[in-house]
Parts: sequence; C-alpha cells; structure tokens
Amino acid sequence: MKYLAPITLLLTLSVFTSSMAAASTVAVEVNGVTGEVLKNVLTYLSINEYQDYTSLTEGRIKQLHDKADKEITAALKPFGYYRPSITKQLNRIDQDKWQAVYNIEPGPPLLIGSLQLDISGPGKSDPEFQKQIEKFPLHVGDILNQQVYESAKSGLIKIAAERGYFDGRLVEHRIEIDLTAYSAAIELHYESGPRYRLGPVRFDQDVLNTDLLQRYIPFNEGDPFDIEKVLDLQQALNDSQYFNDVEINLQRDDILENHEVPVKVFLAPRKRHNYLFGIGYGTDTGARGKIGWEMPRVNARGHRWDSELKLAENGNSLTAGYHIPVFDPRTDELSFTGGVVTEKTDTADSLIRTLGMNLAHVRGDWKENVSLSYQDEDYTIAGVDDHSTLLMPGISWSRIWAEQELIPLVPRFGARLIVDFRGASDGLVSDTSFFQNKTHLKIVVPAGDRNRLLARGTLGTTIVDQFATLPASVRFFTGGSTTVRGYSYNSLGPKDANGEVVGGKYLLVGSLEFEHKFTPRWAWAVFYDIGNAIDDFNDPLKEGAGGGIRWQSPVGPVRLDVGFALSENTRPWEIHFNIGPDL
Repeated sequence: MKYLAPITLLLTLSVFTSSMAAASTVAVEVNGVTGEVLKNVLTYLSINEYQDYTSLTEGRIKQLHDKADKEITAALKPFGYYRPSITKQLNRIDQDKWQAVYNIEPGPPLLIGSLQLDISGPGKSDPEFQKQIEKFPLHVGDILNQQVYESAKSGLIKIAAERGYFDGRLVEHRIEIDLTAYSAAIELHYESGPRYRLGPVRFDQDVLNTDLLQRYIPFNEGDPFDIEKVLDLQQALNDSQYFNDVEINLQRDDILENHEVPVKVFLAPRKRHNYLFGIGYGTDTGARGKIGWEMPRVNARGHRWDSELKLAENGNSLTAGYHIPVFDPRTDELSFTGGVVTEKTDTADSLIRTLGMNLAHVRGDWKENVSLSYQDEDYTIAGVDDHSTLLMPGISWSRIWAEQELIPLVPRFGARLIVDFRGASDGLVSDTSFFQNKTHLKIVVPAGDRNRLLARGTLGTTIVDQFATLPASVRFFTGGSTTVRGYSYNSLGPKDANGEVVGGKYLLVGSLEFEHKFTPRWAWAVFYDIGNAIDDFNDPLKEGAGGGIRWQSPVGPVRLDVGFALSENTRPWEIHFNIGPDL
C-alpha cells in the first residue's frame, strides 16, 4: 500500500504528458465563397471554432472534418444555395499541425417564384406601412436571402411598435421551398390591430411649474401614437439645461381603456449653481481663459442666469445675462444682458459698456433674433481718442442646411446663411446715425469620397453721413483666422493720411478651400482667401493663400493653418489656429 500513491501519481503524470503530446492545431481554409456567405460558413464550421484549442486531438480533428460538408450545406441555405458541390481535404502539415481545406461550388441560386405581402387592419392605410411594402427588399426573380427576409420582417414589426399598433401580429410568415421546381414562395401577412393614441403626460418633478413643462410637449393628448414624438419630448427636455436626467416610461399595463398610452416622465434636476473654467489659445485672441457662473434654474418659471469673465491677450470681458423662456421654450427666449468689454488689436483699442435685450424666436426653419442694445464706447483709432453712445435696434435671421437633423460638426454637405441688420439715430439717444447690414454665407460640398470643398463669403454695407463719427465696434475691419488668412486679426481696412488703418464702410470677403481626409480624423487643406474692409467697391482687395491640418476632435474640428499675405511684397505669413464646427 505504501507504493500505491507514487504509482497513482506516475500514472496521472503519464496520462497528462501523453495528452499534451497529442495536442494539435488545425488551420482552416475556405475557397469559393466571399463576403457574408463566407462569414456564415466559418460561423457554422465547428472545426473553425475549435481550431485554436490547445486540447485538440487528431481524432477530434477528423471527427469535426467529417461533418463539415453538412455544416457548409446548412450555412449556404440562408443565401439561396441549396445545390452546392463541396470537396474537402485534411492534411497533416507537421507532427501536431493540420490543414483543413474546403472548396465550395455554391451551385445555382434558388430564386423567389412568388411573393405575397399583405397588411390588414387600420394599418393598411398608414403611409409608413405602405413604405415598408413598397421598399420590401425582395422581389419575384431575386435570389432567396433569408437574412434579408428576416430583417425586413423585423422592420415591419418595429414600425408597428413605433407607431402604436401594439396588438399587431404576423398572421402568416413563411417561406416554402420547392426543390423540384427549385423556387421559393414567400407569404407575409401582418394584421395591425387598432392604433393606440398618446395619453396624458405626467411629470415626476418638483422644481418647475407644470405649465412650463407642458409647453415642451410636441403632441396633443389623443394624437396617434408615434414614438418619434415621445423621443422629441425627451430630447427637448434634455436640451433645456434644467435636468441632468430625463427618463420616459411607457408601460403597457398602464394603457387606458380608450387605447391611450399615458406618458410618465421622470426628471432629475441639475444643481442650482454651475461653475465653468477654461483655458485656450487662438491666433485672433492670443492666450485666453474664462471663469463662468450660471444658474440653470433661478425659479420655478424656468428663468436662467449666466455670467462669465474672459481674460485674453487682446482684451477682456465681463458679461452677464438673465434668460426667460417664452412662447415655445424649446426655441424661444427673452434675454437681458449687460457687460464690459475691452479689445486691443493692431488697429484699434476700445472699452465698451453694454446693456441690451434680445428676443430669440424660431420661424419655421429660420432663427430670428430681435434686439435692442445700449452701447457706451471709448475708443482709439489711429492715435485719436473718441467717445460714442449708441442705442441700436437690430434684427437677424439665420438658417442651417445640413445632411442630418442634428447638425454635424463636420458635414459632407451643408450651408449656413446669416443676415443681420442694425442701426441708430442721433435723435434717439445716439450721437450718430447709421444703418448697417452684414450677410454671411458658407457652403460645404463633397468632392469625392474623401474630399470636401468649402466656400464662404461675407458682404457688409454701412449707410452713414459722417463715417468719422462711427466708433471702432461699428466700423468694418478684416483679417484673421476666419476671414483673410495671412494677415493678423482685424489688420485690414482703409488707411488715413499717416498710413494707419481706420476701418471701412463696406466689407467684402471670399474664400475657397479644398480639404482631403487621409485618416478618419485627420485631413489636410489648401485655401485661397480674398477680401478687405473698404470705402468704395472699386478699392483693391487683399489676397491670402496657404494650407493647414484639420483634426476632428471630440469637441469639434481643430484647424491649424499657415497663411501667406500674397498682396504684400515681402509675402509675410501668419499662423492661424481655430476650433469650432464648420456650420
């Protein structure tokens, strides 16, 4: 008995060593099919699944190889191949290495001989169901593809759920295979049942007045159920800045007897105070930093407060705003603002004190801003100090066209238009009269799979009797990273007798840029800019050109450009750095 334990140990070690020595690997090669068909074949093949197992033995490899042709045949059927020809080989490459080769001739595809699609019930007249039938991806004469069929069937069920046909069911959904005639018959019949309606909306929160929240609802009680409208409500509340979390609950158990679905909204409010800190750099501003304090919710009526201190090399600002939601709170807001702003550029220094109010309103696809601002400004231009007081009413309209409903930061196609008017009268608080318009247009179009063309133009005009009475903030200057590159920020404009830039009555700027993406997030670009601030449209324009690098960062496109001032004899150059969306 005293020898039993050593003998048992020796036998165990022997068996373990033998099994280790017998461990093998197999390489799998499949020829004759590609794409999704090949992917499905490899998924079905057991020998492919086990090829890297360290405990694979010779016997197990042969066993898996023997059933491969049945697995391949099964893998081909969903793609309409029912008469394949399969040859296979299993070769020993080395002591413990094998190679399994499968040559597949799929054979003739099985075609769809008949296709019967039917929607019955109230959903029969629903345009979304009609679209699903019209764009059904399989037709008579097509190769039978069961994956495509299952996807289309799931799409039908998904549309029904999204549009409130909660009692809908598939009455018939079958594929009959006739191997003698070598064709398939598809029958798909969906009974929609009644369409449910959107019921009352109940908000679970205690921070905002219910009447304000009701104005965020994009539907009326009793409207036909549409999940997109429910998601619009959730998105609107998320965008409102009042809440950290918005959860909408639709429970079938809560459905009312009249087929209405109550909408329960659970809202987790943001903190009453929020503090912002940031640092950065821009060639137009130099090094900069900011400190902000905001109250996303001042009271139960949804009023908001924000304030911000900015410090930069070329100027500082302290601003504050009080915002009141009006009309449609998703888009419309009345704001009262005030601030002190200093700016120092190559052409002018200014200290501006402002008070204003602004009504932001959406009219269809257009954003409208109506404003009235009081501005008291001390400024220096060309060494001359002056002072100005203006009361300026203004109005602007803007619109963005883009590929997606949510404006992409780097669109393949899109456009943005901004039209702005403002003015003042010396009979109403102001010490001078003027009327001014500024229009800006930017267009982005694709130029091949990896290229884009970006074009922009700005036109500004001023009507004024005595230009010298206009303060620096109302005169036109140009030059910099978003206007004419190759020139420093606001360094271009008409000059006085001493050669000092004093600004112009008109602004004319154009740009054309070609961009090539060489990785998913990186691109290079070349550009040509032309423009100037002028007093007469016959005045000469300045030209700039160069190139740069683009990086699609998580916070938006980052642009680093080197621009050359082509209109200057010495061809000086500037580095321009800019962050922000294309539109």
